[in-house]
Amino acid sequence: MNEKLFGNKTALLALLQIYHHHEVHARGIATDLGVSLSPVQNQLDRFEQAGVLVSKKMGQTRIYSFNMKSPLTKPFKELVRIIYETLSEKDHQTLFPTRRKPRAKGKPVLNR
Repeated sequence: MNEKLFGNKTALLALLQIYHHHEVHARGIATDLGVSLSPVQNQLDRFEQAGVLVSKKMGQTRIYSFNMKSPLTKPFKELVRIIYETLSEKDHQTLFPTRRKPRAKGKPVLNR
């Protein structure tokens, strides 16, 4: 993958998680990726300080998303989108194993 563009693999994977889920918390990313929480939090804090991400507190949890008010975010997010769209189906299933949003009432469950 193109992790060198973002500094390291954890940074890229965290951004792909945010792109895929729109809003995520650090523990969710760490759990999905099978890495420890600390490096994920460090990367999210770094991107927030750079102005690319914003966070909000929900109870004890900090939720991260792209900062659409920053002029840097649109081209940055476009780069993440290109990488996201070039992922193989296998990579996609590996990186995003957990469904984050509840299923709509009455919607059928596929692939079971």
